[in-house]
Amino acid sequence: MIRAVESAPRIIETPVISDDERAANVAANAQFQLNLVWWNARVTEIRAAHTGKFVCVAGQELFVGDDPEEVEARARAAHPNPGRGFLSVYVSPLGGQRIYAH
Repeated sequence: MIRAVESAPRIIETPVISDDERAANVAANAQFQLNLVWWNARVTEIRAAHTGKFVCVAGQELFVGDDPEEVEARARAAHPNPGRGFLSVYVSPLGGQRIYAH
């Protein structure tokens, strides 16, 4: 037999985003897209020159180092306005695709 059970009413929360926050997010996304285009145009040279390093692209400028926090700190110091929109990756020395299996 199936019977209906009364439950507590569902509470749905929707975040309130101000126009300033929305504009900042749109600007950060636009900056990220520019950095991604810059990265894609130079990825082969970057991979060849900086294998095994952490790289960050900010303002279409490359920052390289061994410590990811230090690299991002240098990028934020050079480009403080966007605050976000950086492209940060580790250039792995392993070539090819990664296959995870057990």
